[in-house]
Amino acid sequence: MTGSDHIVGQLRSALGPAVHAPGTTGYANALATVFFPEAARRRPACVVVPRTADDVAAVMRTATAAEAGVTVRGGGLSSNCVADGAVMLDLSQHLNEARPDGDRVVVDGGATMSAMLGALAPAGRVVPAGVVGHAGLGMATRGGIGYLTRSLGLTLDHLVGVELVLPSGDLVHLTERSSGEEAELWWAVRGGAPSVGVATSATFRTHELGPVWVDRALVGLDALATYFRVAPELPRDTSMSAVLGHTSHAPDEPVLFLYTVCASRDDSAIARARAAASAVVAGSGASPYYRSETSGRYLAGLPEFALPGAGGAEPEPIRLPRPGDGPRGSFFGKAAFTGPTLDAAVADALAERIRAAPTRACRIDFQHTGGALADVDDTATAFWGRTAEWSVPLNAIWDDADDGEACRAWARDTLRALAGHTVGLYNVELRPGLPETGTETRAAYGRNLARLQALRHRYDATGALAPLLP
Repeated sequence: MTGSDHIVGQLRSALGPAVHAPGTTGYANALATVFFPEAARRRPACVVVPRTADDVAAVMRTATAAEAGVTVRGGGLSSNCVADGAVMLDLSQHLNEARPDGDRVVVDGGATMSAMLGALAPAGRVVPAGVVGHAGLGMATRGGIGYLTRSLGLTLDHLVGVELVLPSGDLVHLTERSSGEEAELWWAVRGGAPSVGVATSATFRTHELGPVWVDRALVGLDALATYFRVAPELPRDTSMSAVLGHTSHAPDEPVLFLYTVCASRDDSAIARARAAASAVVAGSGASPYYRSETSGRYLAGLPEFALPGAGGAEPEPIRLPRPGDGPRGSFFGKAAFTGPTLDAAVADALAERIRAAPTRACRIDFQHTGGALADVDDTATAFWGRTAEWSVPLNAIWDDADDGEACRAWARDTLRALAGHTVGLYNVELRPGLPETGTETRAAYGRNLARLQALRHRYDATGALAPLLP
């Protein structure tokens, strides 16, 4: 009997039909619905579909005793939610609801941010939750950067309670009132939850928010230096994010896609945001390829953070994959936090990097941060990077396997082009087993790394949670 067979047998004894072994429909369907292509192609020892936190506790006790690895699928967007030979805990099938509770919302461990925002919509309330609704508690407990970061902060800044299953199988309830060792865990789950336990439920503080205003523009790359100058000058109620990429509007040259969001309904605030977007558009030597204004409810009522097609055609909404979808492409990403010092020299370097991209699907994003992000000290939670003005995801995307090596090299080289302005790396893009993993982990957690490592060793001595942390 192999080690994998042994752990599968033990889990079946404890949880019966909740355990799906390789070769079963439940196993195949669980992997087919994981968003990240490489993760979906991995082969875990089994997939466990828990119905309760007690089921999760049983999995963790069994895996820790057997010195087996465990990964957790919540929303399913993470590159680390599946690992070869590990037990995959799929929270998304049963633990997937969100429930308003006054000015708070309680979110199950497998619920998406869309589920949370949908539950809050009738009351006109929100939690800042990134730019894609499919993300789950993995994102929410490790950061959460989006259109409202400048005005409201990170998703994790709104956590007021977490139900956490430790590798031992013990269940703890953490809040800002936690004391002693649990206070240390409360610090850790806000930025590093996957390293110390499995979040089976979380409670967030919410905010009242009406429709937000959005201006989108497609312009030439020559406007990029102006963008770097204008965006940091904006007030907190306005974020100006951007994408460098390809569109049918300009078949022979990459473009700058500007995505400006004003969270204030005050006419003067919207006018100021519109003027800032116009200033960036004017930074190009040619007329914009496309420009439009709209307003809508955050997040489902807003346009995708993706380049419009010919004639202003909206990009296809990002959706989670489904069983039977067929072959999928590949993705390799990095994400740097940079300060407000990006300048014309960086603009020129990044323009060359996007021109050099191996495929037209590759893109460089600028998610505008600053503002409320810095209201919390870098060491107050495990999250590191509070001095950032931008989170800059570098997305290498390809369909042809022959493009893989060039795409991975492109992402790494583009990250190096930002080195002089980088203040950290976003921990959600860390991946184990790469030559750069150690260096990037240190950059992602900064002065918080040693404290987080100590907690990981204290609570997960056998490495059941297959941590990135050494």
